Amino acid sequence: MKRYSLFALLFLLSANLFFAQKPIYTKAKVTAVKVYRNSAELQNTVSFSVPSGISEIVIGNISEEINEKTIQIGVNSKNISILSSQFTDDYSTDFKLDTTNPQIKKVNDSIKIVENLISKNRIELDANKKAVELLDKNQTVLVGSNSSNVAQLTQLTEFYTNKRIELENKLVSLRTKGDDLSKKLSRLKSSLKTKEQKEAEEFADGVIVLKLMSPTAGNIKLNINYLTDNVSWKPYYEIKADKISAPLDITFKATVKQNTGLDWKGVKLTLINGNSSRNNYAPTVSPWFIYAQSPKEREILREEKIADKSAAIRIRGMGSVNKEEYDVQSNALAEVAVTAYAGFNVNANELNTSYDIDIPYDILSNNEDHLISLYQQKIPADYQYFTAPNYRREAYLLAKVKDFSKYHLVSAPASVIFENMYIGETRVSPDQTNNEMNITLGNDPKISIRREDIQDKSGEKFLSSYREKVVTYDLIIKNNKKEQISMEIKDRFPLSNNEAVKIEVLDKSGAAKDDEKGFLTWNIKLSPSETKKLRVSYKVRYPKDY
Repeated sequence: MKRYSLFALLFLLSANLFFAQKPIYTKAKVTAVKVYRNSAELQNTVSFSVPSGISEIVIGNISEEINEKTIQIGVNSKNISILSSQFTDDYSTDFKLDTTNPQIKKVNDSIKIVENLISKNRIELDANKKAVELLDKNQTVLVGSNSSNVAQLTQLTEFYTNKRIELENKLVSLRTKGDDLSKKLSRLKSSLKTKEQKEAEEFADGVIVLKLMSPTAGNIKLNINYLTDNVSWKPYYEIKADKISAPLDITFKATVKQNTGLDWKGVKLTLINGNSSRNNYAPTVSPWFIYAQSPKEREILREEKIADKSAAIRIRGMGSVNKEEYDVQSNALAEVAVTAYAGFNVNANELNTSYDIDIPYDILSNNEDHLISLYQQKIPADYQYFTAPNYRREAYLLAKVKDFSKYHLVSAPASVIFENMYIGETRVSPDQTNNEMNITLGNDPKISIRREDIQDKSGEKFLSSYREKVVTYDLIIKNNKKEQISMEIKDRFPLSNNEAVKIEVLDKSGAAKDDEKGFLTWNIKLSPSETKKLRVSYKVRYPKDY
């Protein structure tokens, strides 16, 4: 019975010692960040010492924008067991996280020394003021005494004068010293405030609380990774071309912004051209039915002002495929080429392309754009002018890039600088199925384009049951540049969706004719100051009551 009671007492004492043990406080350090288009994975390290047994570890400097389900914790020892983990942004305790900093400690020590000197200075200053007051009071009493003779008066005057000067000089010196000490204290406190603010900028309120068991005392290092919101990056290109015989000089840039609650300082950045997929499931494909509508049903829909009937049919046909599933399916891209650049690596798999940056970066948590230059490459291009006079009578310079998939281009806006002059904005669009990609560099005012109607070749005829209308015009293009240019000209003629209406192209000036789309296409070369005239003529035949 006594043994049992003794055992119970020892157990209770050890339990009380365990529960009375203070948590171990430490702080995580962000070392690397993988930035997706809509979020980021923060990679942290943290080191601390633990005793043997079970310990509670409180890890600060965790982003409050964390996605708790994505927390991953790695330990550098197989003998360490993590019993539980929990994130909170409201850890209530009377402790203060260990933010010990040698510079801050040095400033605090200096502040204490200066404050002590100021206290001593005030004591000495007060004592000398009292001495002056006492001297003045005693001098008046002695001078008015009947026992005073000339010799005593002279001696007293000399003593008073000398002592008065000595005390006043001492007061001046003490006041000067006091002012200097006050200024020094103000500077030290200002310096401390700045250092504390810098420390605060690096510190977030999020906390991860771990229950950890170690068989022996020792040092432990943890790797903590998690996804966080309020982070994004956007690609951006700068395209330079000196002349139409030189390759494109393309610089790939990115703007990164984050508002995670903690600053990233000296971190290794990886930009991933994709979203961090949190709904990783393939879509379920359902049967697709086409619903026919009678004229009466169409009239009902028209009255209900349902404008986009095709969209209504498309939504019905999706069945159980919801919008998120459809977007995941339609946005899946496969990029497999890999290219390495100086100070920069491109890695690709079947789902995403990532850009590893070797230079450490500082990205502050201020939700402002931070511009990063990723890499620069020269891309061969064939230059050709293009115009569609039916829409706009301007000539646009296009850079045609073949085999564009090997350059790891992404869809992004771009600024264009041609012949050392800023031209404007364009867009790089590699997500296409054509064999070559066109980049519009801008319109060239040195190429003149106009259209002239030919009245004597145009007109309308009335037949027995039909009418015929003929339209004829010239497209006139002049090259006012000093070098030869090549140009693609695309015009159109009308198409009929009614068997009773017949359309015939009478003159196309050697253009390639696309009867299905109604396009006329010329590829011409123009020498300096050369003018070319292209005639287009077509006839429309239709019933006279149309």
